[in-house]
Amino acid sequence: MLTTLEHLTTQFERDGDATIYTLTDDWLQGRAAFGGLVAALGLMAARHLAAPDRRLRALQTTFVRPSGPGALRFEPSMERDGRNLTQIRAIGFQNGERVATTRAIFGLPLDSVDRVPPPVPPADTPGPDTIEPAPYVDGLMPKFLQHFEFRWVRGAIPYSGSTETDSLTWLRARDGQIGLEALSVLFSDAIPSPAIGVMPGLAKSSTVAWSVSLFEPPEPVDESGWWLIHTKLTSLRDGFGHHVTTLWTPEGQAAAVSEQTLAVYP
Repeated sequence: MLTTLEHLTTQFERDGDATIYTLTDDWLQGRAAFGGLVAALGLMAARHLAAPDRRLRALQTTFVRPSGPGALRFEPSMERDGRNLTQIRAIGFQNGERVATTRAIFGLPLDSVDRVPPPVPPADTPGPDTIEPAPYVDGLMPKFLQHFEFRWVRGAIPYSGSTETDSLTWLRARDGQIGLEALSVLFSDAIPSPAIGVMPGLAKSSTVAWSVSLFEPPEPVDESGWWLIHTKLTSLRDGFGHHVTTLWTPEGQAAAVSEQTLAVYP
């Protein structure tokens, strides 16, 4: 049985300021838990210490070691609570070992004028209803992907040795809504990096560091709708890759842009 997003993110234990979640094996990405989920859980643990009127502006996550099924404990601590910005660090532990560190930065609006507009979706992108669904293949795909639906607009097949360095994909969650901030973080890591498509054969990959900057869409967001995500591979040398991802809401508003460094090796 699958553990829904709603169940996983709401059925937790509190120990003082710490939040304890239970990861299940249907959220694995290889031998480790899906990194986007781990980062989103760190954010949600940090959110308990932040004032609700301060919106998430940025989130940085480093993955120290793989986290697997079982209890995942996030311990948040206030680093600074200023007049306009709040910085909170949340450290994730599993079996007594540190597995991830997330730093969340929350802030009040500082200016009411949009001086530089956020990025817009690529022109002439076909709608999700015009594209065949991408099936989940058990045993060949990471387990966590069964929680999402995908419509591939463009992008290389994994391990095909392609020269394509970007991908464009529609996606939505099958099972639950967790709020705009956490969902934006989760979706920003849901698509395989184009670095995997560049590799000529099976390869291993793991995220080294990840940074997400969030926009605040000006209109209500349909969390259950189709989101659009574009990922551009900017380099892949010496076994380390770097890509930039942009995420748009179902209403076409920019939700987040992220940068990720990952290790890729045969």
